[in-house]
Amino acid sequence: MNPSRALSYALASLAVTLPLSIAGANASLAAVTAVLLWALCREDARAATAAALGGAARNPVFLALSACCAWAVVSSLAGLDPLASLKVLPKDLHKLWAFLAISGALTLADDVAIATPLAVGLGLHASVGVWQALQKWAAHEQSVRAHGFLHPVSYSEVMGLGLIAVAAWLARPPEAGVPRARRRGAVILLVLLAAALVASQTRAVILALGAAFFLACWAEPRWRRWFLAGVLAVFGVFGIWEVMPTGGRTLDKLFAHDSQTSSHRSRFVLWEVALRIAHDRPLTGVGPGGYREAFPRYHPEILDGEASWGNAHDLYLHQFAERGVPGLLILLAALMAFVRGALLAERERRDARSMAAVAATAAFLIMNLTEVAWQTEQVATLFLFVWLAGTSALPAREIL
Repeated sequence: MNPSRALSYALASLAVTLPLSIAGANASLAAVTAVLLWALCREDARAATAAALGGAARNPVFLALSACCAWAVVSSLAGLDPLASLKVLPKDLHKLWAFLAISGALTLADDVAIATPLAVGLGLHASVGVWQALQKWAAHEQSVRAHGFLHPVSYSEVMGLGLIAVAAWLARPPEAGVPRARRRGAVILLVLLAAALVASQTRAVILALGAAFFLACWAEPRWRRWFLAGVLAVFGVFGIWEVMPTGGRTLDKLFAHDSQTSSHRSRFVLWEVALRIAHDRPLTGVGPGGYREAFPRYHPEILDGEASWGNAHDLYLHQFAERGVPGLLILLAALMAFVRGALLAERERRDARSMAAVAATAAFLIMNLTEVAWQTEQVATLFLFVWLAGTSALPAREIL
C-alpha cells in the first residue's frame, strides 16, 4: 500500500471517529501523522508531501494559530501561575497539529471519501443522544438533555456542525443524478441530527444555526424561499422548550433576577468578571487557564452553586481575560482568516463543501458568544475538519 492510499483510510477513520470521541479522533490523527512521516521518508513521495505540508504551513489560518500558541507562552509566563498555564498550551498546539495533518492528508490522499464515514459517526452519536432523551422522558426524570458521550453543550455543537454539513450536501448535491436512496438517507440523517439537537436543549447552537441558515440563504438563492420557514423553526424550538414538562425554560430564566437560579444572569456575572480581570491586566491577562484561579478574587460569593468558574462562557471575553488585548486580537485575526478562506472558496467554487465551510464558520462564531467551543478539542477539531474539507482545492465529488 502506498502513502496516498493509506491516507485515504486514515482520513475515513478520522471522519467516523471525530463526531464520537476525541480519543478516537486523536488516534486517527496520529495515524494520519504517521503516514505523512512515512511519506516524507520515501523518496518517491517526499517532494509532494513536503510541498503539501509547506502549503498548509503558509495558510493564513495556520500562521494565526501559530501566533496564538506563541502568545499563549508569553501570557503563561506573565500569568498568575505560569506552570499551570503552560499545561493548557497543548490545547493550542492540538489545533496546529490537527490543521497540518488534515490539510496535508486532504492534499495527498488518493480518494478523499469522507462523506459516508462522517455520516456514520454523526448518525451513531445522534442516535445515542435521542435514545438517552427518550429513556429519561419515559422515566419521568426532572432534567432531560441529550448528551451522547459529551457534555450536552459540546454534544449540541457537534450535532449542529454535522447538521450544517448534511444540509449543504442536500442543497448542492456533488454529483449529477445522485441515487434517490442516498438522498433519502441524507434527509433521515438530517432529521435525526435535528432531533438530537432539540433534545440537547442548547439555545446558543439553535441561534448559531439560525445565523448559518441566513448565510446559506445569501449563498444559495434557491434557499431564500425557505428563509421565513427557517426563522419560524428557530422560534418553534424555543416554544417547544417552554411547554415541555422537562424543557429548558428560556423566558423564566431570562426574566429571573436571582443569578443563583438563572443561567442567563450567571453569565452576566461571568462576563463582568472577565472584563474586570482584563481591565486590571490588559497586556497579558492572567494566563491561559487562569480565569478559574482569578474568579474567586473578583467574585467571592457562590454563583449558581459554584465557588469558582473555569471559563467566562464567552470565548472572546475569556481570551481577553486570560491573554489580554494582544491575545484577543490574535484570536480575532485567526477567526477572520477562517471567514476569509470560506468566502474565497464559496466565490471560486459554489459547491456543497464551500457552502458548508461558510455556514459552519458563521455558526462557530455565534456558538462562542456564550461558550468556549474553540477550547473544546472535539468541537474545534470537527470545525477544522469541515472548514478544511470545504476550502480544499480537491474536486467536490471526492469530499462530499
